[in-house]
Amino acid sequence: MLAAAGIVSSGMAAQILDWFRVQAELTAALLGFVVGFVTSMPVAGPVSLLVFGRGLQGRGRSGIYLALGSAIAESMYAYLAFWGFSALLARYAWIEPLSRALTAVLLTALGVRFARMRTAAPSEDQPVVRKVGSKRSFLLGLTITALNPTLIATWSVVVAALHSFDVVAFGSDLALPFAFGVCCGSAAWFAVLLWLLRRYKAHFPAETLDRTLRVMGIFAVLVGLYFGVRFILYFQK
Repeated sequence: MLAAAGIVSSGMAAQILDWFRVQAELTAALLGFVVGFVTSMPVAGPVSLLVFGRGLQGRGRSGIYLALGSAIAESMYAYLAFWGFSALLARYAWIEPLSRALTAVLLTALGVRFARMRTAAPSEDQPVVRKVGSKRSFLLGLTITALNPTLIATWSVVVAALHSFDVVAFGSDLALPFAFGVCCGSAAWFAVLLWLLRRYKAHFPAETLDRTLRVMGIFAVLVGLYFGVRFILYFQK
């Protein structure tokens, strides 16, 4: 438009358009980072519980690989939200109850495991915690999050909310930088969480840490039972 009006040359107009496009991509990536960071804070989901537990056990390396796998899967759902894949949930109604059932099983199993977990140093009467490889931790985080397709609906709501603020024109061309920002933001939060646990864990006695794990385990079981009840009620409609 500027070139057609004779105000600037076509080359300069292209550079201006490229600059605006880069600015939009950076803004989308920054928003994705902030949203990914903030939405990963609640320690209520299966991955969050696993990362927190491994941090308390001094297994930060395993925790960060688990978080990376989860962050990549999360960013994939954030990417799909830009393309209207949330409509799949409305078309295939069985996806949502299946996701609730999987969440119920995962949270209940993790809750029971956390309730029995200990952070104290191993002794002769206490079994040594088996190390989990980085690759297995990564795949575990990736799989747990990928098995929750309702995240598409969640991210569709987030994208719609951000679009309403008119911070940036959210088009499909910004899906990739936004998803990349979500991935980095989610991984960054878990890295901060693991650093905090490593930095301050020594200030708390082992009994307090064990009690924290038990409380988190009980909470996870309750949330798992909640999703289980919702799964059952779905078939009673």
